[in-house]
Amino acid sequence: MIGRGFKLAVLAAAAASAGACRPEPLRPVVRLDLKGAAPRADYGELADLLAAAVKDGGLLEPQEVRKRADGLDAQLRRLAVTGPTVTPDLFPAVEDRLAYWYNARAAWAVKLALLAGLPRQMPPAELLDRPLPLDGRRMSLGEIDRTLAQDADWGVLVAAPGVLLQRAALPTAPFSGADVRSRIAERIEAFLDDERRVVIDVQRRRILFPPVLWQWRDWLIAEHHRMYRTRGAVLSTALLPYVTGSGARRLQDAIGYANVCARPSGRLAVVKQRRRRFPASRPAGR
Repeated sequence: MIGRGFKLAVLAAAAASAGACRPEPLRPVVRLDLKGAAPRADYGELADLLAAAVKDGGLLEPQEVRKRADGLDAQLRRLAVTGPTVTPDLFPAVEDRLAYWYNARAAWAVKLALLAGLPRQMPPAELLDRPLPLDGRRMSLGEIDRTLAQDADWGVLVAAPGVLLQRAALPTAPFSGADVRSRIAERIEAFLDDERRVVIDVQRRRILFPPVLWQWRDWLIAEHHRMYRTRGAVLSTALLPYVTGSGARRLQDAIGYANVCARPSGRLAVVKQRRRRFPASRPAGR
């Protein structure tokens, strides 16, 4: 169980990463036409989007996202009038509420990236701080993160889906109350095994951990010392019990490397688009 003091520290770190601890320019609210939107715990349009647009490693295929923009908006309108706060009877269990936040975060992350034109990079604050309609109120992805950070499991926040390469990958299917907890461990393992997300710099002998994971460093190390009665562990050592296979080998091969927090990056997990090549024009008459 995570101590209250440490949890408050993580919540403060999550708030800082979302821009709550520094003045930011006001960002326009994303507005949706909610006329006729009816509350329902249904993620059908999100399922269609994720199945078609999310490729290997959680990379988004822009063309597939654009094809399903109307369906995504329909899903977001339903999420705007449905949620643990506004329709609590639809989310009786903790896991139902967790699945809602994960699915809402995935859907809105894609929408915000789409509004920006699905670029290769965008300011993280444009994703984290922009107000949007959700759960019968005005929220943001940063506020979803602060909600997730309150869970007793440290992995809940780290495994939350997003479109930044410094966040856990988008899934290929929505989450449900029945499977969300079991999928967290798999997502943590995939996160640690992804060389684009947890970067191992062999030349400089260092491991660069994304901020969303680094903020749990002190707790993970303290827990490792408590469980294994050791001293002097670093974050990569403390993470070994949570990863197997190639992910474990990555961390073990980097034993002795410096553990550092990566600088916040706005790189999006988007499939590289090939530039169209046009044939050279031919002289007239040929």
